[in-house]
Amino acid sequence: MHRFRDGAPENHSVVFNIFSLGTSLMTDAILGIQEAYMQQIVEGEKTYKFRKYRLPQTVERVWFYSTAPHFQIQYVCQIEPAVTRNENDTKLPEDGLGNKEFNDFHKDWDRYDFAYKILTIYKLNEPITLAALKQDYGLGGAPQHVVYAPSHLTESVPWHKQTKLS
Repeated sequence: MHRFRDGAPENHSVVFNIFSLGTSLMTDAILGIQEAYMQQIVEGEKTYKFRKYRLPQTVERVWFYSTAPHFQIQYVCQIEPAVTRNENDTKLPEDGLGNKEFNDFHKDWDRYDFAYKILTIYKLNEPITLAALKQDYGLGGAPQHVVYAPSHLTESVPWHKQTKLS
């Protein structure tokens, strides 16, 4: 594992896994998500994904790994670089779940200092199961933290050829 620092305060550093099988372009990240939150994104209720850490600027897409009961990647979303909530930053439009709370520094959003706008949502024509992630793409288990998608995953499942939802 390698540590990437992006200039954020020490408590915002994050560990990224680099796969030994194949290479990674660092443009595609895999993030775990609970099914209820994923459905809020799919339904357009949630327009930003909030994190406690900044993803590297190279990340253009997030492949969402749905936890129980699915245990598979079902969606990939194009994202914008992080919006922060520093003193001089522009506020988020309050058109989605959590945006107002992010802007208002609500106590439930403590340390969720990075917001990623969801630009497009694609549903995979065939979900990638946990077994396939392990066997075909070299993951040791379910993604617990952000990991880069190996290039052989993004090549064998081209995101732009999946079913575009928005």
